[in-house]
Amino acid sequence: MKVVRCISAPVNVLLRMVVSGQMPQRPGAFAAQFAPETLQRFKDLCRQQDKAYSKVLERLALLYVETNGAVLADRSAPVGAAPGVQKRQVQVETLQNKLLEDLLKRVEILEKKDVKMLYELDRVYKELAFLKSGLQSPG
Repeated sequence: MKVVRCISAPVNVLLRMVVSGQMPQRPGAFAAQFAPETLQRFKDLCRQQDKAYSKVLERLALLYVETNGAVLADRSAPVGAAPGVQKRQVQVETLQNKLLEDLLKRVEILEKKDVKMLYELDRVYKELAFLKSGLQSPG
């Protein structure tokens, strides 16, 4: 340790050279390599919400630990669920997907029928208009 004194104001300065070239870190310090654009977007959002990004990261890490990683797990199958429960979950989702497909096909058919009906109604109205005017329909 080297003590440096300034004539105008005496100050003790602790200088420590780190051989690795890295700055000394306090216990609990964390260094990570983010994609620069991700880090910037994260910092900007935290700034908008008036939150310290390091505290947000700490809370996210705590949430990850408390949920045993489930916070980032695939939402279709809960982490730690029994294989039978996961299988039933997949079966339910498959059934839901089939029902949704069937429903979408039915809606499409109804929409086509609606368009066809509107076309036919339009044709009938035109034909009536021709008959009322005393003209022959062109067809």
